[in-house]
Amino acid sequence: MKTNYRIFGAWRLLAAMLVMAYHFSHYAVNAEVVTAWFAHMLPLLDMFFIMSGFLIFEHYRDMDLSGRGSLRFLGKRLARLYPLHIITLSIFVAFAVLVHLGVFHSEGAHTRYDLSALPANLLLVQAWGFTDELTFNYVSWSLSGEWFAYLLFPALLLVFRRAGLAGLLAVLLAAIIGLEWSDRNAQITEDFWYVTRAWGAYRVGADFVMGAILCAIVHRFRAPAGSQPIAWGTLVLVFWAMFADADIYLTLGLFAVAITFAAFADRTGTDRTRWLEPLMPFAAVSFGIYMWHPVVELFAYSLIWKRLLGGGDIVAFWLYIPLPMMAAVVVSLVSARYLERPMGKRIDRLFDALLAPRKAAAPGL
Repeated sequence: MKTNYRIFGAWRLLAAMLVMAYHFSHYAVNAEVVTAWFAHMLPLLDMFFIMSGFLIFEHYRDMDLSGRGSLRFLGKRLARLYPLHIITLSIFVAFAVLVHLGVFHSEGAHTRYDLSALPANLLLVQAWGFTDELTFNYVSWSLSGEWFAYLLFPALLLVFRRAGLAGLLAVLLAAIIGLEWSDRNAQITEDFWYVTRAWGAYRVGADFVMGAILCAIVHRFRAPAGSQPIAWGTLVLVFWAMFADADIYLTLGLFAVAITFAAFADRTGTDRTRWLEPLMPFAAVSFGIYMWHPVVELFAYSLIWKRLLGGGDIVAFWLYIPLPMMAAVVVSLVSARYLERPMGKRIDRLFDALLAPRKAAAPGL
């Protein structure tokens, strides 16, 4: 029976809303103070990727690892993520064209709206080190990282089937060593691996492996009593660690514990997380909120807030911010139903047609 991971959904929604508030806070009068406060919570992005690895491993751990089966998996994942990406990217590309034509002015004309970065964005490789700057829909670096992890997933699953949990742990250790080596030798980026964006695919890949490991652990053991309060209590410790600027490995370790017990809580069979059910329609579009909010930001802040309202004061900012946040949620709900799902079904059918076994030709008469 399929498990409904409600706590995961609630936490992903919380992370999406906090990341959105962080990006919108750059338009506050005292932006440096506000953004510095929100910046403590940026490791919440890793929670997204760890949970993604958990859920993908949960849903596809028994998949066929033949070439056709692996391509079918990639087709399903592409059908899930590419419509949202191409829709939001198209809006920014249209704006970029207007900027380059001189219709609008933007300080990011030659960085964020650099049209030479469009091929990398279309191919979802913009977070693999092919661009120096975040371009167009700047949060799509995480989608590029997810695609990187999906491409590696068949190999990761093969490791698990041949070497079990120990094999996954070895992969995670190798990934961490590689990331640390890149930091110490400045081979990849001047940023630390856990904050880089332009090379973020490799960070996402490590988080994804951790999620797969946690899923394997949850399936190996019986859910202990009191899992839900332990999960929420550990999440509180995660926030303490983030605001205390604790070592990143301590923070990620606490995330691992929180996610493990959150999964246990939803696997007890007692349905004790039903109280979160009203949030689930919004939780289902948490990644949509994450991807759509820069589009809302473009109109609600770059245009309305700065140009029409003149920036306002700090009180006006905090009175205004709920409006674009609610708009992002509504747009995400509408997009998921009327745009992303129909487009995803078309991509899914295309892969079905391409991968369908060819019928043998009729023998000649």
